[in-house]
Amino acid sequence: MNKKRVTVIGATGQIGTPLTKNLLVEGHHVRILTRSRGSGNEKTLAEYVKQGAEIKVCPEMGAVADVASALEGSDTLIACVPGSKQIIEEFEPVWLDAAVQAGLERFVPTEFGTHSRAIEFGDGVLFDYKKRLHDKIFESDIGWTYFYNGGIFDYFLPNLRFFDEITTFGNLDLPIYTHDIEDIGRLAALALTDNRTLNRCVQVDFNALTQHEMLALVNKYWPDYPFVFKHYSAAYITKMKDEAGDEVTTKKGAETDRERWGINSVVYVTGKLAAFTDETIRASELYPDFVCKTPESAISNPRFMFEE
Repeated sequence: MNKKRVTVIGATGQIGTPLTKNLLVEGHHVRILTRSRGSGNEKTLAEYVKQGAEIKVCPEMGAVADVASALEGSDTLIACVPGSKQIIEEFEPVWLDAAVQAGLERFVPTEFGTHSRAIEFGDGVLFDYKKRLHDKIFESDIGWTYFYNGGIFDYFLPNLRFFDEITTFGNLDLPIYTHDIEDIGRLAALALTDNRTLNRCVQVDFNALTQHEMLALVNKYWPDYPFVFKHYSAAYITKMKDEAGDEVTTKKGAETDRERWGINSVVYVTGKLAAFTDETIRASELYPDFVCKTPESAISNPRFMFEE
């Protein structure tokens, strides 16, 4: 495989950390673009430098000229910061224009979740922001790849690390595609530097199980634990998608309530967490020998189920 010159924005985040680590393992030239260096990120950045990464500090991440200058010499820009309204609507268009100005071959927006290309406008407000960004990417004529890993074990498998109850949503028989964060990072590092994925979506599809199947695994491995269960009906989710406000009230949440219920509607009511459209390549077809951690291995592990 040809080695790429990849710039990463968000290299110390939840997705960015395993992604960047594996880009370096694969031997790519990795440049990390950060607003600043300090106590919050210095340890991780120093480790990346030891592995051969280049750190580029760009205080003005909202200025096209500054970001374009920092991108010079790169092939690909990967944005893997949390996809808030501000990031998607204010910053990513700047980074897209900078990537075009710097002559990059590929722009990877901050997707890393639900297959937003297969979602209709109005299905969820957060996805509307992303779809408008898609239009700008296509108009720019830059190459692109959208990476959709579905869910992350930490948030989609029943566990008691973030909440006091095991919560289920909507239709318990819909397939939920969910993977371990380290596996997601390894697959993203492979897919986002793969010539076969240029101008394609990549859907991670190794693990799929319903919420009923998740609960069966919980009962199998923890039959005597006094779990407390809560369920939100499809009707309630649909109501909240339209009526919730713009506050952030969920523990460990980054989305507003309205955005979060829109995500829940797409995943648990309309069943659009994953999609396999004509422009989509399955990760299992790209990398048939890749071995992923299974949901059962996580649910059976007390450290996963109970660790704070």
